[in-house]
Amino acid sequence: MYIYLDEQKYENYFAHTCGNKPKEKLIDHCNLTKFYLEKIIKEKNLSSLIDKMIIDLDKDNFILIKKLFYNAIFLHDLGKTNNSFQANKMDNELFEKTTLSSEHSSYSAKEFVSLFIEEIDKIEDDEIFYKINYILNTFSYLIMKHHGKLDSIEDYNIEEDGSYELVKKKSEKYINNPFEFYILNKLLFSLLVSSDYYATTHYMADLPTTNFGTIKDKQKIINKFEEYKIIRNIRSNENIKGINKLRSKMFLEAEENLLKNLDKNIFYLEAPTGSGKTLTSINLAMNLIKQEDINKIFYVFPFNTLVEQTKKQLDDIFDEDLNIEVINSITPIKEITDQEQEDEESKYQKSYMSRLFFHNELILMTHIAFFNILFGTTKEDNFPLWQLANSVIILDEIQSYDNKLWSYMIKFFSIYAKALNMKIIIMSATLPKLDNLIDSEENKDIFVELIKNKNDYFQSKYFKNRVEIDFSLLELYKEIEYDILIEKLNIEKENYSKIVFEFIKKDSAREFFERIEEDIRFRDFEIFELSGDDNKATREHIIQKIKDKKELKIILVATQVIEAGVDIDMDLGFKDISTIDSEEQFLGRINRSCLKVENRYKPKVYFFNKDEENKIYKEDNRIEDNLRKDEFRQVLLDKNFENFYKNVFRRIKSNDSKIKDGILGNFEKFNEKVQKLNYKEIQEKMRLINSQSFRLYFPFKFDISKYKIDEFKDKKIIAKYLDEDENLDGLLIWKEFEKLNDIKNYAQKEVKRSELNSLMQFFTFNITKYTDKQSLPYFDYICGSYHFISNYDDFIKNGKFNRKVYQDKSKDIFW
Repeated sequence: MYIYLDEQKYENYFAHTCGNKPKEKLIDHCNLTKFYLEKIIKEKNLSSLIDKMIIDLDKDNFILIKKLFYNAIFLHDLGKTNNSFQANKMDNELFEKTTLSSEHSSYSAKEFVSLFIEEIDKIEDDEIFYKINYILNTFSYLIMKHHGKLDSIEDYNIEEDGSYELVKKKSEKYINNPFEFYILNKLLFSLLVSSDYYATTHYMADLPTTNFGTIKDKQKIINKFEEYKIIRNIRSNENIKGINKLRSKMFLEAEENLLKNLDKNIFYLEAPTGSGKTLTSINLAMNLIKQEDINKIFYVFPFNTLVEQTKKQLDDIFDEDLNIEVINSITPIKEITDQEQEDEESKYQKSYMSRLFFHNELILMTHIAFFNILFGTTKEDNFPLWQLANSVIILDEIQSYDNKLWSYMIKFFSIYAKALNMKIIIMSATLPKLDNLIDSEENKDIFVELIKNKNDYFQSKYFKNRVEIDFSLLELYKEIEYDILIEKLNIEKENYSKIVFEFIKKDSAREFFERIEEDIRFRDFEIFELSGDDNKATREHIIQKIKDKKELKIILVATQVIEAGVDIDMDLGFKDISTIDSEEQFLGRINRSCLKVENRYKPKVYFFNKDEENKIYKEDNRIEDNLRKDEFRQVLLDKNFENFYKNVFRRIKSNDSKIKDGILGNFEKFNEKVQKLNYKEIQEKMRLINSQSFRLYFPFKFDISKYKIDEFKDKKIIAKYLDEDENLDGLLIWKEFEKLNDIKNYAQKEVKRSELNSLMQFFTFNITKYTDKQSLPYFDYICGSYHFISNYDDFIKNGKFNRKVYQDKSKDIFW
C-alpha cells in the first residue's frame, strides 16, 4: 500500500531541526508520520470505514485510490527535498544557500503527483482516467494546504515542470457521490495534519503520544452508570412515583427502541421539557458504546449554560471514572501531568494537545465548535475530525440551530453518519423531524424515532396540564403597555410567589424591571433582572438564589437567556410572544418539578405581544406561525408540534428552491459547490452564526465572596487577581493577559490563555458588528480581540453592562 522510499536516496535530506538535537531525517519523519497514522486508524477503527468510502467512490479502482489516500499522508513532506529548503531552513551543508523559495508544501504536492502520474497515464478508458486524475489532484491539494487552510479545488493548478503532464480538464463531474467525496477529502486532511503534528511533536518535544482519549474500559463506566441511584430505581421500579413514573417509562421505551435499531445511525429523542432527556440520552450512549467499534462520546449544546449544567450531572454520575472535558472558549485547558516532576514544557504540550485533538473519553462542546469540525477549513478545525468516527454524538436542543440551514445540515448529518459510523442522537422537546427535508429516499432509512407513543408523555397531566396557558392579554391588546402588565402583576402577586417575565428585547426588559423595582406595591418581592448583559457570576447567583430560597418572594425579569439551560422552577410566567419553540421552552421554566399541579392556584403563563418579533427573528421560517393565530395556540395547548413543522418545512423547501443573490443561493447551487470541493464557501454556508461582534473589556472589580461557581473555587489560581479587599480585579487579569506575548512556548501560552479566558469572561461584553467597515469609537486600545475600556463607571453597575449608555456614547456608529 505504501510506496517504498529508498533510504539511501533520502539519506541526506532533513525534515526538522530543534536546538542542539540531531536533525531529523526526512525519511524518519515520513516513517513517524506513517506510524501515527496507523495508530490513529487502529485506535479509532477507521480501516474498514476508509475502505468502504473508497469502494463507494470507485470499487474497480479501489487498490489504486487507497494507495493514493495513504501515501498522500506518508509522503506529504517530500517537497522538503527542495534544495532551497534544505540549505536555508535546515542549514544543510550539502546544499548551497539561494534566494529561491524555501517553500515545501506545493513542491510536496508536485512530488506526490509525479510518483503516480505514470501509472495513471496508462489508464485507457477516458472516463476512468479523468476521474482518477481528478482524485489524484484533490489529494495533492490537501498536501499543498497542510500548513494553511482549505479554499477551493477550482483555483488549484500545479505548474507543469516537464517531468509529467497534468490534465487541465475539469473532472469533478465524474464523481457520482460528491458529498461522500467531500467527507473523504476532509477525513484525509484531518489524518494528514494530525499524523504530521503527532510526529513533529514526537521529535521536537521528545513527546510520544500514546493516549488518544478513546474509551478503553467500557464496562467500568457502564457499571458506574448503572450504580447511580436514579438508574437503580428505574431498573428495579422502586420508589418511583408521580412524574418520575413517566420519566422512567420514557427512559425504558427509548432504550428498547434503540436496541431494536442498533444498525441505524440517527436517533430522534422527542420528549417534553422536564422529562429527563439528559439522563435518557446518557443511557442511550451507554448502550451504544457496548458495540465493538464505538469508543467515544460527544455531547453538543447550543449554549454554554447547558454545557455547564450537564457537566455537573455527569460528574455526579461518573465521578472520576469517566475522563470528561469541556471544550469551549471559556473553559480552561485541563492541565495534564504524568508525574510530579514532569518537565513543565512537556506538561503544557500534553495539555494543549489533549485539547487540540480531544484526548478525552467524553467531550462536552457547543454546536459552533461541532460545525467547525464538520465544515471548517483550518488545521485546527480539522484536527479532531477523525475522532467523530465510531462515536456517539448527542445533539441537544436541535431546534435552536438556524432553520435556514436545516436542509443542508440534515443532508450532511445523514452522510457523515453513514460514512464515519457516527451514532447521532438528536434531542428536543419540539423536535423537527429533519429527514422530512431530504427529498431522496437514500439515507432516510438511517433515521429512527425512539419515542413511538409520544402522546403518552405530551398528553399526560404532568406535561400537558402542568401549566395553565392564558391568551387573554393577546386577545385584548394588539401591543401591550407596561402599565397593563404591571396591573395584572399586582392582581396576581397575591396568589404566586415566584414570578418570571420574559421579553424578547433587552431594552424592554430593562425598562420594565426599572418600573416595577420602583413600585412600592412589590416591595415584598426581591426583584432581579437577567439578560445577556449579565456575566456568568451574576446569572448563576440569581439562579441559585431562586432555587435555594423557596420561601422567598421573587420577580425575575429576563430575556430569552432563561429559555434553555437555566434550571429555575417558577409559579407564574408572562411572555412576549416569538416562536412556538420558544414558547414551549418558556413553559418548561414554570412548575418544572410538576409538584404544584394540585395547588389552589395552578401554575400559569400569560402570553402577550410587546415587541415586533420579526425584527428579532429575521428570516426565521418559524415566525409566521405564532400565537396570534388560533390554530397555533391549539398547537401549543395540544403539544402537537408536528403540525407546526409541516408549515415550517414547506417554507424551508420553498426558500431552498429559490434562486437568490449571493454565493450559495439555493440547494442546487450548494450541491454544485460541494461537487467542486469549494471548502471555503461550504464553510460560509454552514456557519451557524454569521454576525460578528466587538469584544469590550471593562476592568472593574467585584466581590466574589457571594458567588459559588467553579471559576472561583481554586484559590491558588485567583489569588493573584484579588485586591486587598478580596475583590476580583479585572485590571490585574488584563495585565496578565497582556503578558501572554512574553511566553515563548506556544503550548504554554495557549494553556495560560485558556485559564485567563475563563476569568476574562466576567469582564467581557459583546456589541454586534453590522458591517466590516464599522469601527468602535469609544475604547482605549485593542489587545488580541479585546477592546480595553478603562473609563467604565458609566457603563458597569453591579457587574451588569449598561448597553444603552454605551451605545449612546457611540451613537454615530450604532444608531
